Formats: sequence, C-alpha cells, structure tokens
Amino acid sequence: MLCFIVSKTKQIAVAQSRINNITVACILSMCWEAYKETHAVRHAVIREVRKTLSCRSDRVFMYDCMECGKTVYQLLGCNSRLCNRCGKRYNDQWARSLAKSMFSVPHRHFVLSIPDILWPYLLADRKLWKAYMDSAIRTCNDYFPKIMRNPCIKPGVIAILHPFGKDMNFKPHLHVIVTEGGFNGKGMFVPKTFFPARKFAKCWQYHVSAGLQQAGMPACVFTELYRKYNGFYVWVHRAGTIRKPEDVAKYLGRYVRHPAIASSRITAFDGKTVGFFYESEDGDGMKERHDVVMPVDGFITSLIQHVPDSQFKMVRYYGAYARRRKAVYAGHAAQSGMAVRFQDILYMPGSRFKPRCPFCGGMLKKWGMQTIPPPGDYFHWEVKKETLAVWEIIGAGN
Repeated sequence: MLCFIVSKTKQIAVAQSRINNITVACILSMCWEAYKETHAVRHAVIREVRKTLSCRSDRVFMYDCMECGKTVYQLLGCNSRLCNRCGKRYNDQWARSLAKSMFSVPHRHFVLSIPDILWPYLLADRKLWKAYMDSAIRTCNDYFPKIMRNPCIKPGVIAILHPFGKDMNFKPHLHVIVTEGGFNGKGMFVPKTFFPARKFAKCWQYHVSAGLQQAGMPACVFTELYRKYNGFYVWVHRAGTIRKPEDVAKYLGRYVRHPAIASSRITAFDGKTVGFFYESEDGDGMKERHDVVMPVDGFITSLIQHVPDSQFKMVRYYGAYARRRKAVYAGHAAQSGMAVRFQDILYMPGSRFKPRCPFCGGMLKKWGMQTIPPPGDYFHWEVKKETLAVWEIIGAGN
C-alpha cells in the first residue's frame, strides 16, 4: 500500500511515497487498458506501449565463440520509446555510433526553439515536425556562407527533435550539432570560431517561419511574431567548442530515444494519481525542485503525446553529414576511442540474426540464459563459476 503525504508550497503539490521502484511500465501495465477505453490513441502509441509491456530486458542470452572460446552475451529488450531501460540502452548505442561517424573537427552545440504560441500547432499536426527540423539546415546553409564570405561553404549538421520539457509538457525544440566552420568546394575544412548570436537568431526566425508557413501554418500568426520578436530562441552550450566526438555523443544520447520521464523521478503511484518531480534552473545556474501530482490519465496523456508517428526520424543528418555527401569528406571521419560493444553489432529481433564474436569474428553458439542481467560493463563481464547455479541451461541442440 502506498502512503501519500500531500502539501502545497508555492502552488506546487508535493507527493512522497515509500516505494521507490515505480516505473513507466508498471503504471502502463495497471492503467493502459482502462485508458484506451476512454481516449483516442494513435496506432504508433499502441505499438510502443505493446512493446513496453512485453519487454524482456531482464534476460541475457549467453554465447560461446567456437573459434577463440570467449563468452559473450545478448541482452534482450523491446526498444520501445516508452521503456526506461531499453531507451537508455538505445541511447548509449546511438551515442557510440555517432562518435565514430562524426568528423574529427570542432563542433558547436546549439538549441533552437520557437515561441510557445506555436507549440499547439505542432502538437495538433505532426506533419509540421519535419518542416521544423528542415528549417535548421536552411538556417545553417544560409548563415554559414554569409559569415564566412564563401558561397561554397557546406557545414555538417545533425538535428535532434526533442519534443518535451522536464515537466513532461509538449515543448518542441531542436538540439543541433554543427561543425565549427564548413567544407569548401575542394573538400577542405575551413574553421570559423565566432558566431554572431543575434544574426543567427534572426536567420533562424526567418527560415523556421517560412518553413512552417509553407507546411500549412497560418501566415497571420507569424505576422504578429515578427512584430514581437527580433530573432527566435537560440542557446549555445556553455561548454563552448566541442573537440572530441565522444563528448558530444554522450551528452546528446539522453535526447534521442527515451520516455519523457525517468523512473527515478516518479515518486508516487496509487492507481489513480502519479507523483513526480523535476528541476528547473535559473539564469545563475541555481536549481529548484518542483514536485507534481496529477491524475493517472493526465500522466499517460503527457507521456504518449511525445511518441512520434511510425517511421518518423527524430534524428536527421544534413549538409556535409547527409548520406549522399558524407563520402566526399570521408578523410575527416573521426576515429573515436569509444569502445564498440557486442550488443551494438547484433541484429535486432525480427531481423536475420547472425551473431559473430566481437573478439575474433568467429561463429557463436548459444548455451545459456540468465534471468537477471549482470551489473556493470556487460561486454567485459566474466562468467564466474559460483553464478552458474542460477542459470537456465539451454540444450546443445538449440
């Protein structure tokens, strides 16, 4: 039984619970069927919830290499956008992959956003999401050649759409990684370390306004915004220049694919209400904790509204990073020091599965399954004899 202590401080409801292991999957397993009966739910959301509720991420298959004798594993999972555990694993894999594919040149991290009056339009019409992301590359393609006084300059841009804020509300913004400079017509990288922020913000306002209008948003909305704003929001990461690809990859991994709330921030759940907290930060870097209690239906609605439609790409590569152009600049590809793990090279469920040993490339033979994943670094985890008693041995014929 859950015990709630509810009080009000500065108009913020505070809830505390004696149970600390509440997860998104736990809440969905208890309330999802009732929620579907009273709410219209998109097909993409139903699919993600179904995967979350059938997740088997507490299972690890073990393999022996038939060549070198090493033992390796395969961690099962659902890869749902609503699963906290699998979302974290996907983010880590994406971060390592990104670090290996980025150019070995300095980068900058920008956050681009639009006024909150435009957010409801993007929530109501998800076709606007692509126009929103495409506006980022139009901004960079316009801005960089001008400030570098070279019309042939082509920057590398990676844009990530992050649709929610810490309070779980719909606050669509873009995390954009841009090369600190660009590539000229000869494929040579030309650095540029100073970016006039005001000009960039005005350029962003122009292109995102034009892009969203072309995608169907009413022009009258932007007419008023041009009177009110002299450039839309642009934030530059306080760390400044990013020189190591693995640094930016680790930072951005959290924004790629995970639920709008971590399990560690859920403080209470009694079947009818959910309590959680988030932290806000002021201009001086001081953090303030906010505790919130909301009905479970409102919590689920806030959670699933951030799930994109099927096949929509939340991460897009533009400019020099575009697939058709990237081969031209292959000489600048980074050789990241981030380790490639066995889990990264296994085929995902539903695809043709041909596991190879990450040590020697030899064929692998499945021999066991553990119901609880080993702690720490799975890739370098060594099998201990005392743990074999808790394993479910799979027959040699499997």
